[in-house]
Amino acid sequence: MAGRCERVWGRLAVAVVPVLALSGLLGVCHRVALGQPAEAQKLDRGDRVGTVLQLAPGRIQVRLKNSGETWVVAAAPDATIEVAGTAAREMLQAKQFVQCSVELDEFGKVTQPVEKVTFPGGGTPGVVAGGLGLADPKAKRAPGKRPAGTYLVSGLIKSVEGDEITIQIGRDRFEIPVATDAELEVATANIALASPGDDVELEGEYVQKGQLLASSIKVTLVNPLMPPQPKNKARRPARTP
Repeated sequence: MAGRCERVWGRLAVAVVPVLALSGLLGVCHRVALGQPAEAQKLDRGDRVGTVLQLAPGRIQVRLKNSGETWVVAAAPDATIEVAGTAAREMLQAKQFVQCSVELDEFGKVTQPVEKVTFPGGGTPGVVAGGLGLADPKAKRAPGKRPAGTYLVSGLIKSVEGDEITIQIGRDRFEIPVATDAELEVATANIALASPGDDVELEGEYVQKGQLLASSIKVTLVNPLMPPQPKNKARRPARTP
């Protein structure tokens, strides 16, 4: 039995240690030693929807809506993670990675305000045209030689002036006006952008109830995404009369 316990420990140590408490792992081995099954079980369909309670590196705490139980969830190495929602206008700031479809004239100038900006949480800067794929950001392109048409521009915002954002990709500089009612969409795999209260849908397996190794985590943001607060910002001392 000891050998079986060691094999269970080895199998769980890689994937589940960040989530399970040591006592939970010892409990699994104890059940194996008694000859009881310790095989992983799939999460019931009725328990796949919940609410985010807390986030920590490598795991999230979720309250299941059906049962009211609290589970700790970790993503499996090959898990599918989706975080979707909307973003606040304040997210249009320097150093934010965005994607947007633009209309360019023969000189590379954006001809009209964009109606949608997506925040993918990062990616490769580049320009997509006609389904040809991302252009090499290091490729040399002579100004004014790109054919007029629709392009998907992906890159970091360099600056913002009023309703206009500027994205610099290699030698290409795109000054992009954003419509006042533009859709600001979050579509990312960065689960760190989730917040307590967000809706979550889960799929996965567990050895011990309350501790899930997820194969799929889908988070829907309840509130528009806001920029992170500045860290360690010194406060000015209050003036004395």
